[in-house]
Amino acid sequence: MRELTSFETQNVSGAGFFDFIGAVVVGAVTGITAFGLKWAMSGGSAGGIVGAGIISGGVGLVVGAVVGLVDGALYGAINGWSTTSAWFNEIVENQFDPNASVVTA
Repeated sequence: MRELTSFETQNVSGAGFFDFIGAVVVGAVTGITAFGLKWAMSGGSAGGIVGAGIISGGVGLVVGAVVGLVDGALYGAINGWSTTSAWFNEIVENQFDPNASVVTA
């Protein structure tokens, strides 16, 4: 009996399905984090119509999280696991490093 290559193991085990589901879930979580924080900061700095930055920041957080959920899930579904996990790593490393530059689109 011979050893299977990693490509053969993936095809035999059905990992393509779990690769897709994992990419969608990780993409959705990353989208919620990235979009929610960006939109909250943008709304909070704008101040809103009456100058209440906390309200516009909260609205930006909620709306950004919903948009990020959808966009992140679609990003994961379209681009697959390797690209989505790289995007996740970039977002998380940027958030944990206070000296890192801002991630731009």
